[in-house]
Amino acid sequence: MSKILVADDNQDMLDTLSRIFALYEFDVITVLNGKDAITKACEEHPDLIILDGMMPEMDGFDTCKILKADPKTRDIPVVFLTANYIELHHRLKGLELGADDYLLKPFNSRELVVRIKSILKRSELTRRLRTENNVLVEHNQNIEKRLNKIQDDAPGARHLIVDPETGLYTYAFFLEHLKNELDRLKRYDHRLSVALISLQKKDKLQDLLGVHLFNFLVIKIANFIFKKMRAADILAFKKDEGYYLLLPETEREGAEKKISLIRRAIEEQQYLDEDMINSLQVSRKKIADLSKIGFFCHLIALTHDSSEIPDAGVLLERLKSDSHCLEKNQEINHKG
Repeated sequence: MSKILVADDNQDMLDTLSRIFALYEFDVITVLNGKDAITKACEEHPDLIILDGMMPEMDGFDTCKILKADPKTRDIPVVFLTANYIELHHRLKGLELGADDYLLKPFNSRELVVRIKSILKRSELTRRLRTENNVLVEHNQNIEKRLNKIQDDAPGARHLIVDPETGLYTYAFFLEHLKNELDRLKRYDHRLSVALISLQKKDKLQDLLGVHLFNFLVIKIANFIFKKMRAADILAFKKDEGYYLLLPETEREGAEKKISLIRRAIEEQQYLDEDMINSLQVSRKKIADLSKIGFFCHLIALTHDSSEIPDAGVLLERLKSDSHCLEKNQEINHKG
């Protein structure tokens, strides 16, 4: 049962909201001012907080500001429900302070409950995002070792190696390893494959999903890719381009099979369930764009005997324009 904290200086309004939310099986806590709202939020850890705009001792705006500044309460969704501050600049101020919605009295009880449920669903998805993030961070337990190696091989390099939003290796980390592998390739009898997997309709997905849900999608896809990778392989994500894979000691044929398996695995998944889509409140016309996610794949393979071993920048530019892997995937999938 979700717990809602309501702060309003009107006892009749508190009683009304308590009855409404009780009908929908919410656990309701009520307070009469902003200071008590802050105290109760720290004690009770509600799933959502509703604030009136004008209250004695501390108004809703100051209350929201303090709640969002405290690590204990900053992630709790906040909704303004007010009859006093009704101008556009009031709404903008509330949203800039971190509120998830700004509603006016009088209100439609059904609409209020629908909005509250939608915000709670998004909050739950954010928590799931953090859980998935932690899984990826655990997967990268050898980060310190790799960081030390990079710093030994390239003095002065001080790149962030894990993206804090997704838990995946950064493009800078991938690039340093690629340079190291290319240097090894020039000196020794090695094989190396590099792949790029990007999302179709990426910009449209980002616009529709927003930051948190798009990161959730990135992490879910990455987890399926990890299942097809070896411990020696490296997976990184670059926001504007996609997933970069470094596959040491892998020849073209083996790399093509691996990328084909990865692509088949990630395209078979349903990443966004109906609850996620409904929480976005998007039109039915846009749901089709969210239901099926496609991928582009690119691959370059090199050996010590290759006629030319380019530097990392040239190789990656060639990689982004390669289409052979995509065509090969279609051929393999068709045969399979």
